[in-house]
Amino acid sequence: MSLSENAQASGLNLLTRPEKIYIEKSRAGQTLHCDFLVENLTDETWRLKHIELSVFDTDGKLVIRKFVDESGSIQTIPNRELDAKTSALIFNPFFLLDHHIELQTLRYRFTFASAVDGIEKIIETTICPEPYDTKTKLSLPVQERAIIWDGHDFYSHHRRFNYFHPMLRHFGFKTNFQRYGYDFVPVNDTGDMLQGDYENNEDWLGFGKPVLAAASGVVADLFDGMPDNRTFDEIEIATREMVVFGNYVIIDHQNGEFSCFAHLKQGSIPVRIGQEVPQGQILGQIGASGSSLFPHLHYELRNGIGAKEVDGLPSYFHQFRQVLGSRSLEVQRGPIDTGDIVEPL
Repeated sequence: MSLSENAQASGLNLLTRPEKIYIEKSRAGQTLHCDFLVENLTDETWRLKHIELSVFDTDGKLVIRKFVDESGSIQTIPNRELDAKTSALIFNPFFLLDHHIELQTLRYRFTFASAVDGIEKIIETTICPEPYDTKTKLSLPVQERAIIWDGHDFYSHHRRFNYFHPMLRHFGFKTNFQRYGYDFVPVNDTGDMLQGDYENNEDWLGFGKPVLAAASGVVADLFDGMPDNRTFDEIEIATREMVVFGNYVIIDHQNGEFSCFAHLKQGSIPVRIGQEVPQGQILGQIGASGSSLFPHLHYELRNGIGAKEVDGLPSYFHQFRQVLGSRSLEVQRGPIDTGDIVEPL
């Protein structure tokens, strides 16, 4: 009997999400933004003790092995107690690997200990991630210099969206639509995002600034009826799953990729559903509608419209400048992420 068969027989099961796992090329290395769903079908509590990753090349040879365990590193993973008849979502702790490593086959082994008698059980899963080459030639969706307030690195709220939380499961969420999302916040030359009162939208440098189509396509969905009051009604998620985005526009690039522009200013959207838009078309203005901490543009590339069964896609941008203090770097095509300060060339 295999390890996975043993695991299922013991009442513990390990699944990977999403179904297709992509390799994103970042400046730091290769990132794997996948999740693990652990199901406890037993009548007892199990404690997560150890996670091990083994990477194998095309010849089946071991390339690298990493682990977190109870010597201390396992504490970086919350919710390590898996109660009877429950499930938990665990974000991949080995999210970054060197550029030179061949990611042919990755084996993950999870070791759990029974809270009753300490007996250990091992469950495992194997993935073969694929590089993702963004089909759409994307430009930055803002004209001004902007900081990526929150991107999709391991610590960002976009990446740590727990769609397996009981409330979100109740509303029907099955995936992470913002897995590769970005929050664009316009700044001045000294990096200030606002000048004045934090609570006053008008004091934010980006409020009301134009939002541009990152690439050409067809308007697939939009909404323009929410005030810029930085809030939304959670009850409305049951009938309008995109309510967290406030006012938004979704562009279908007609190649399986869709761009979502969210938290737009109320009454600022000039386009209509079904309209063809060129790259650079004004879609609206930066606002603070929906689940918005302050005025900003939320942008994400994704594989469909809606939110409950849509997953994010890696995105790379063309012809932008990365500002690095007193100097800058011109990028013809590349990634951006949390903390980056960028502007169009």
